[in-house]
Order: sequence, then structure tokens, then C-alpha cells
Amino acid sequence: MMKRLFAVVLAAMLLATASMAAAEGVSGTFEGSAQGFHAPVKVAVTLENGAITDVTVLEQAETAGVSAYSLSETPKRIVEAQSWNVDALSGATFSSNAVKYAVKAALEAAGAAGLDAEVHKEQPADETLDVDVVVVGAGMAGLSAAIEAHDAGANVLVLEKLDRIGGSAITSGGIVYGTNTVMNAEIDNDPEDMVQYYLMRGNNNIDEDIVRFWAEHSGENVNWLINDMGVQFATLGASGISPAQRAHTTANGGAGIIMPVFEKFEERGIALRRNTAVTDVLTDGGKVTGVVAECDGATITVNADTVIIACGGFDVSKEAKAKYAPDAENIASMSSMGNTGDYIAWGEKIGASMIFKGGVMGMHTSNAAYTLTDGINLLSFIPTLGVTDQGVRFQNESNDYPIFYTKMLESGSEVCYWIFDAASPFAALCEMALPHYGYKADTIEGLAEAAGMPVETFAATVARYNELGAKGVDEDFGRAGIAPLAAEGPYYAVKVVRATVAGFGGFEINTSSQVLDTEGNVIPGLYAAGECASGQFFDKEYPCSGSMLCISTTFGRIAGQNAAAEAAK
Repeated sequence: MMKRLFAVVLAAMLLATASMAAAEGVSGTFEGSAQGFHAPVKVAVTLENGAITDVTVLEQAETAGVSAYSLSETPKRIVEAQSWNVDALSGATFSSNAVKYAVKAALEAAGAAGLDAEVHKEQPADETLDVDVVVVGAGMAGLSAAIEAHDAGANVLVLEKLDRIGGSAITSGGIVYGTNTVMNAEIDNDPEDMVQYYLMRGNNNIDEDIVRFWAEHSGENVNWLINDMGVQFATLGASGISPAQRAHTTANGGAGIIMPVFEKFEERGIALRRNTAVTDVLTDGGKVTGVVAECDGATITVNADTVIIACGGFDVSKEAKAKYAPDAENIASMSSMGNTGDYIAWGEKIGASMIFKGGVMGMHTSNAAYTLTDGINLLSFIPTLGVTDQGVRFQNESNDYPIFYTKMLESGSEVCYWIFDAASPFAALCEMALPHYGYKADTIEGLAEAAGMPVETFAATVARYNELGAKGVDEDFGRAGIAPLAAEGPYYAVKVVRATVAGFGGFEINTSSQVLDTEGNVIPGLYAAGECASGQFFDKEYPCSGSMLCISTTFGRIAGQNAAAEAAK
């Protein structure tokens, strides 16, 4: 082992020496840029006699919060490695790679050759840790749980599978749903009305008791985010199909929630291990006693008095969707790349009761690999004429996105089309959609042919839509503000496909966030919160935006409080 370590260190020293020699004598600050997820990332690289002494990100337009760690950590690793060619960070790989290749461009501009050795993180040694509470996942539920457990006096360790924190919450719209809060107490303070809404949307196939408990405590948890965590909600409005003013929305999406919470997390000095994937849950005589994780090839055994699982969902895994949400098996996921359903095997191993009903948080988009409402994806949220691949109108195009997803599923069409005309203010975006995500033609008939729709059917659909638009009343689907398409082309057909942003189901929990076994008994030492414990709250369709973030906050906090109390016994 010592010989191997010496060889690795010697090789690294030789690489560094060779790189320094190749770039020797180059000094100054040089700029470079490379394409990020949204736009070019521009950096400044400072060289002193051939050594990289500083990398600064000058310009970037990456997703707020998601890319923060990659944009700050990648430059540090490049300086440490004396090479641009370091490992990219997981969870925001586009941003990390953009920094790397921007540095590469700057080095090329400087004429500094040799600073390109492939440098990987050194494999750490196996280790065993002892804590009071271990939290699996650093998303909304995990961070809330960790903060509460720490504040209750527990020694807490959080293990995050990715390099970035925030889970799916950080890429969300930044909405938290709740009643009787400091923002809506005077206009919406009836938890029972909230319960009835969820029963209606859940086809009475939800756990009424746990939903009522959540509704009754939703206000205090929104207040905790505002008063204790410093989250600033810019607006209050309706969500889903309820007129109730319960949707508390930030001005900058999920980052507006996660980043203030993470700041409070860091202020407390709570231990966080990134890039550390839990692989197993440890038990002893029926009690959960810790977890086993993997980080860069090393095994980390964490002995803990209590374990909180808050590791997201399963909808990134095609295999898990095939089993637990078969209607979504072949569609793309837009949720956190860490949502691969690892917790399902752990639950089955220890005899936990697992609830799955086939539900997902359904979404619609044009390019599932891109941000939800940026670029051409924005087009799928602009109400215009929407038709199936057979040229038939099939729903109110203004439907809330979960209902939209369901209607599209029921239509049997894997691809639908949103029809725009050249008079639309979004015509320029439609041009951007060509040729990968849309079609263009001078006539309605030509558009049908280009998109492969039956010409006569599509033409009849357009004629009916224009007739309704001229009346100003949508007699077929009840959409407000309907207007006819222009009498002359060109016309555009932009592809719209289904996607998921979450998968519903997982551990059955009680109102103390304790995980239950298949006979309804509490599994000692085990708690769960968030998407991995969402099966009791929903049926197949998501009721409204903001539900999951409030559920995660509420039961994450409860899990932290009770896990700390159990650990102290």
C-alpha cells in the first residue's frame, strides 16, 4: 500500500513539474469563455511564472443556486491541481465543465501549454463515523431535518449523493403552499378547506389524517421559513384549481428558498458530506443503527442512534418508473439527477411499508434536457391552439400542468403540437425551435404535412378553433381569452412532450415522521420525509404547485425534532 501511494504521489509531482516547465515564464491575467447550461461562462485566469494562482468567474447566467457550488469549487480544484482538466462536479456538470473549458481557453490565449494533465480526486480511505443523527439527502426535507435535529442538541451528519445541495427543490418554481400564515391568515385560515381540496384532487385515495395534520401545521412551517430561515416570498396567489390564496412564491424560484435555508444550515456548522451516496441501511435486532455510504471509491460506515431518509424520489430511474409509475416509464425526467429511487431497496430490505399508486408530478415541455421555462420550453406554457399528433384539439390549453399532463396521457399522443402564427409575439422563439422541436409552413395544410398530421383533420380543427376565437368564447373546452390564428402564414407547430419532475411514493410514515413496517408498527430509529415519503399525500395527479415543498419542510422538521429526541434517550 505504501509503495502504491508513493508511486501515485511521485507521478503527480512529475506531472506538476512537467506542466510548470511547459508554461514557465508566462505571467499575467488572461480571459476565456465556454458554453454553460444557459449562456457562456467567462473566467479570468491569473498566471505567475507558469503557475495558475487564481481563477475567477467573471460572467455567468447559470441556474441560481444549482450551479453555485460548481462555480466556486471548480476554480479551487483547478488551482490546486495546476490543470484545467479536473473532474467535473455532479449535479451541475454543465456549469463545472463550462468553468474547466473556459480556463482551457484562457490558457490557450496565454500560450501556456502543459497545464492540462488529467487530474482526479485522490481516493480517500475507508472510515467509520459515530453520530447521533444521520440525514440522507440535502434537499428541502433533509436540510430542514438537520437544522431541527441540531437545534435540539444532536450531533448531526448530512450525506448528499451529489456535489450540489437542494435536490429537486432548488430547481422548482419556489412555491410553498400553506394556510393561516403570516401572509394569508386574514384571508385564508381554514385548514379543513385545504384538506377537502386535497381529498377532491386525490380522488379520496389519500391518507386523510396525515393530510389534515399537515394542513393544520402548514402555516407554522411557512412562518418558520419566513421568520427563522429568512426566506422572502414576493407574492401570494392561487395554485392548482383552487382559488384559495395559499401559494407563497419567491422572486427567484427554488433558490430563493433553498439558499437562505442552506445559509442557516452553514451558520450552525452542521457537518455535510457531498458526493457521498448511501448504499445500505444498517439494522440491529429490528432497530435502524446507521448507514453505509460510498465516496470516491471509499466506504464510509456511519453509526447513528437515528437515521432520517430524505433522499428525493425515483423518477430518474427508468426501471423504477416501469415498476411504480408505468404510465411514465418511457418519458424523460426533469427532476434532480439524484432521484434514482435508492431508498426503495432499503425499505424492502428492512420490511418497511411502502406506498406507490402510480403517480408522478407530470409536466410538459419541448426539451426535457433543458430548464423548464427557458428558451423554447417557454412555448409549451403559452396558451395557443394545442393538438395531438392526429391534429385534434384535446383540452383547455391553459390547464394547470398536472392536469395538462393527464389530458395528454389520456389522448394517447406521445407528441402534441402547439400552433403559432407569425403574428405571435413568440414567433422568434418558434424560429429557434426549428428544426429539432418544430415545423414551419406557409399554409395550415403544409404545416400538417410537415408535422405528419392528417391534413383534413387538422384543417378542420383549425377552422373550429378560429370560429371559437372569432366568437371570443371557447364552447368546446372553456378556455378564457381564446383568439383565432392569423388568416395568413407562416405557421409553426412546436413539439410538446410529457416529462416528470417527481415520482410519488415511498415510505409510509406517521405524523411523527416515523417509518412504519408492513404491520403498521414503528421501525425504531428510522424517520423519513419529503418525496421518498410522499405516497400518502397524493393519488396519481399532483394537486397544486407548492405542495411538496411545504410537506417536505413540515415533515422534515418533525423528523429532525423526533430523531434528536430518540437519540437522546
